[in-house]
This record gives sequence, structure tokens and C-alpha cells, in this order.
Amino acid sequence: IVTRTDLIKLWGGAAQRVESLAAVMADALSEPQLDLLKEAGAAAGELGFPLYVVGGFVRDLLLGRPNFDMDLVVEGDAIRLAQTLTARLGGRVRSHRRFGTAKWILPEALAFSEGGAAYGREDLPESLDFVTARTEFYEHPTALPTVERSSIKQDLHRRDFTLNTLALRLTPEHWGELLDFYGGRKDL
Repeated sequence: IVTRTDLIKLWGGAAQRVESLAAVMADALSEPQLDLLKEAGAAAGELGFPLYVVGGFVRDLLLGRPNFDMDLVVEGDAIRLAQTLTARLGGRVRSHRRFGTAKWILPEALAFSEGGAAYGREDLPESLDFVTARTEFYEHPTALPTVERSSIKQDLHRRDFTLNTLALRLTPEHWGELLDFYGGRKDL
């Protein structure tokens, strides 16, 4: 019997090579989408929170498929990051403190600080979802999870498939770097 822990130990021993997908992102995303992610990454960086886009978005980016459902994971306080972006750019935040999640509902129009570009609703998603990097424990079947802050590696560890463990860094100093702790790129 091979357990999940056996596989994690096996994968954990491999050295990580840094691969940048910044150019792929620049080619695949529209200017408004790219600016939105850069703005979120810059705000996270100013707060000292590493920020990542994870899962299906990264998978589809590597496959050359459009997917603008962006799930963002914050190594820090996702709610605070969403509130910071709202204070800068408008919109509103719906949050769930118990789970460390926030949905930033974007305003009808956005004007970004860098370059002064302004975009309307048709250029951007209606919202962005932010999740605090976490680990979950279940007291018993069907119970809501007990959530604790964690690292991006631990957050990705709890995901169902290796393809969903791919993550791209969005903070400026590491923009576009691919994280692949569990072999998702190879499986893809």
C-alpha cells in the first residue's frame, strides 16, 4: 500500500528548479487582467504577504487555454489584503474570518496607480477570491473544518490532484515564478 504520506516524502526530496512563466502570462492575459494581478501582487508585497495564483488557472495557462477564474492564496491575512485593495481601488469585500477568506467585488471601473490605466467592468472579472494559506482539520465526518494559517506548501498539500498544486508567485520580486512541489507540471 502506498499512502499519500509516502508520496509526499518521495516528492519532497526532489530539488525545486525555478521556472518563470512571466512571459507566458504576458502573452495569455489581457492588459487589464495582467495589471489587476500586478496590482494585487504589489499590494501584497507592501504588506509583506507572498501572493500566489493557484490551481486551474495555472494549469490552463500552461495548456494555453483561457481561464480567468483566479484563485489567490496569501501567506498572510487574505482579508487584510482584500481590504487594502478595496481602500485603494474601490469595490467591496465579503469575508469569512473563520476560514480566512475574502471576496473582493471589483468596482464598475478601476484606475491602477502604475501607468494610470483605467478599465471598465467588461475588461475585468467581477471579483477576485483571496484565501489565507491554510491547513485544515476535521473533528469528525461532515464537520466544518478547523482552519489554521500555514505556508503555501502546506496549503497546496491539501489539494486533491497534483495539477491543482501548481502555483504562480505574484509579488513583484518573484513575479511569475512557478511553484511545483508535488510534480504537477510533469503530470500535466
